[in-house]
Amino acid sequence: MLDDQVKRAMLKWPQVPSVYGWLRLSRRGQWFLIDRGQPGFDPARDGEGSPISSPPIIDFIGRNYECDRRGAWYWQNGPQRAFVRIGIAPLILRVLNEPPRQLLVTHTGFVVERIDRVLGDADGNLLMNTNLGPAAVDDRDIGQLQLTAAEPTADGNDAMLLVLERYPAPAAAGWRIAVCNASGAAALGAELGFVADPAPEAAQEAAQEAARKPADDRDPPAA
Repeated sequence: MLDDQVKRAMLKWPQVPSVYGWLRLSRRGQWFLIDRGQPGFDPARDGEGSPISSPPIIDFIGRNYECDRRGAWYWQNGPQRAFVRIGIAPLILRVLNEPPRQLLVTHTGFVVERIDRVLGDADGNLLMNTNLGPAAVDDRDIGQLQLTAAEPTADGNDAMLLVLERYPAPAAAGWRIAVCNASGAAALGAELGFVADPAPEAAQEAAQEAARKPADDRDPPAA
């Protein structure tokens, strides 16, 4: 849901170009501004950005944070889209309350109402597809969740369930945690359906096409 003032600005100035590489979301849901316009900007020194600490600005970003058809997430800042570089997932979840009244709440302040899939990555992170989009549980809160043993998988490997009594759940009263060997936002994006580091669409498509080609078939570098 976009703010009314943002919708009006989009109608008034429909052709404002999008910007890339200015906004970053950290592993724990902190927004960072990468101020490339500052004199003396050094990508090696300043490329991770400075934390945004103003509560009104943080709330404004959260209310106007969406994704496009590619799965690239952006802040609709008035008439302009500022695309976001993702640290691990587009949404970071905090755990509120104790069982059986636990809630998962996004870093943008919205309550998760549906969980479709849960997986654990190669680094011990807990991720899921939700009604609000792909999400990762804040690493500081994973220990608050109820994780129990499940029936072994078909190949005999151990399995775990995430149990949240408040949410609609399968017959097993939980979500089996799928094992995912992916590591890092780019690989997790391919698994969960988001773009970790958005680029202008033509460039994004070219990069994806190049990545799909076998190494021997790729175009040689220009002389």
